[in-house]
Amino acid sequence: MVAWLQRNPAWADALVGAVAAVVLVAITALGFRDQGVDPIAYPCCAVAGLAFAVRRRWPVVTFALVIAALTVFAATGQPGGPVYVTTFLAALNLAVLRPMRVWLPWTAVAAVALVGANWAANGFEAHLIPVALLLLATPKLAGDAVRARRLRVETLEARVGLAEQETLRRVAEERLRIAREVHDVVGHGLATITLRAGVADRLADRDPAEVRAALRAIRQVSKDSLAELGALLGVLRGDGEEAPGERAPTPDLRALPRLVDGLRDAGMDVALEVDVDEAPAVPEVVAAAGYRIVQEALTNVARHAGPDARARVRLARRDGVVEVEVRDDGRGAADPVRAGGGLTGMRERAAALGGRFEAGGAPTGGFRVWASLPVVPR
Repeated sequence: MVAWLQRNPAWADALVGAVAAVVLVAITALGFRDQGVDPIAYPCCAVAGLAFAVRRRWPVVTFALVIAALTVFAATGQPGGPVYVTTFLAALNLAVLRPMRVWLPWTAVAAVALVGANWAANGFEAHLIPVALLLLATPKLAGDAVRARRLRVETLEARVGLAEQETLRRVAEERLRIAREVHDVVGHGLATITLRAGVADRLADRDPAEVRAALRAIRQVSKDSLAELGALLGVLRGDGEEAPGERAPTPDLRALPRLVDGLRDAGMDVALEVDVDEAPAVPEVVAAAGYRIVQEALTNVARHAGPDARARVRLARRDGVVEVEVRDDGRGAADPVRAGGGLTGMRERAAALGGRFEAGGAPTGGFRVWASLPVVPR
């Protein structure tokens, strides 16, 4: 019942008005019966109570009905009673729901009407002056307090909402990052294993030693990939008890020679060109992104460029940026799978650092992946 009333405020107000009318009439009839209550007092009490049935929808109407009922009640010389409390409640309701320019004139008129009606019926009574002033002050003080509390609640809710949105955004970004890492690790490992398995299959009858070497390489690639994958899964699990040495190191640009050598040993014709004496020292996040872009581009070469394709990797640092480029002379962008494979993840890595990314068919044939990553991420 309570939940239903919360969802239907109009019906809740109607119930409040009905209950208030019954209570006011009952208390007036039972408590003031011996003090000469006229019959007109009862409809006045009923109107003053029922006025609250529209208190939220029409607060001015509620206040006007209460004041009208109380003016008649006072002008006919009725004794005091709880019905006078409705004046302050209606004034408070009006002050909370309407600005000062609305409630102040209404309360001023009400104060004059009630004092005048009492004066006409009973003569001047000194206590009427503070009552009138109280009628003017109560809405101001109580209304300001209620509005201030409402503002604090709304501000707190807004802050909580922003904090929740920021948390959800960070969780989504972390999930996307881990998804890219898993894609790159698993994709590269499987591509290298496929190359090695193809070599072993071709040489199975002619060169058993080479087959054994290919199987050892497959084992090593599998072990490395599983180590990296285990580190990523540890992040997802929130493992904090592992020693640093048990986690696979974050790959960076200094690991590019090893990456190229592994693919070359697997049978790919790939070369690495570095425009500086050694891999540039850059922030870890930039180095990791550059490595993953090269890794994914070479994985696409292994998967889509064709068995006889040659690949060239170029690494350079100039004008505050690190450039990585992977070219091959294989099937190029003609392969629709190649055109979409892993490119989104590479583009997102570059964009996350404020860098640039290009991918597509090279002018001389084949496929080209190029990324420019600022040394200081933007």
